[in-house]
Amino acid sequence: MSDSDVHPGAVGPEGEARLLEFLATIQGQADSLYLLGDMFEFWFEYRTVIPKRGFGLLARLAELRRAGTALFFLKGNHDFWFQSFLQRELGAESVHDELETTIDGKRVHLSHGDGLDRGAVPRLFRALMRNQVNGALYSLFHPDVGVGLARWVARRSRELSARPYLLEDMARFAQAKLAAGCDVVFMAHSHVPEERRFGAGVYINVGDWIRSLTYGVIRDGEASLERFGAGQ
Repeated sequence: MSDSDVHPGAVGPEGEARLLEFLATIQGQADSLYLLGDMFEFWFEYRTVIPKRGFGLLARLAELRRAGTALFFLKGNHDFWFQSFLQRELGAESVHDELETTIDGKRVHLSHGDGLDRGAVPRLFRALMRNQVNGALYSLFHPDVGVGLARWVARRSRELSARPYLLEDMARFAQAKLAAGCDVVFMAHSHVPEERRFGAGVYINVGDWIRSLTYGVIRDGEASLERFGAGQ
């Protein structure tokens, strides 16, 4: 199961509240949960400080982990700097830029997808904050200063994330991955949920929890895009 793009505190509490409700419904049911980036409006992990927004989400994820669901975090363009908090405190399995793994017998590629974004703001900030030296220097800012700057950049990046060319670039990337041997590709970033079939393979963009309330799932070897609350 895969989710992304919650951005708690950015656009109102509704999406986060519905996500917490959804996570409660899968507690004890999901073998694994892959979080495809931007689960927070931003994430910058100082040595002794983390952002307080999204605390409810962290608490619910900790409950899921205690119930037996394996947690995998992937980095998004709002995830500026990870250290070891998620592994140490939540018991997350790992944090990745991208991941290829086997789920329910299917070879699966998972990534946020922001590396395909040609926009100036996400490209610049990704280049700056994925650099260890730059991240270490940024951590010298007082958290209130660093958090404020990160929120401004995160807001600009989110506002610019749904350009039409990006949707097609992501689909072409997914098609290439499927042609190279993957069975399923999950991505996010665009905030536009979609499911495309390429032969026997499937590309799913899991959308967001701001408007779409969508997620991807592999169940009994079949991948699909689903919406929380559909049919209720």
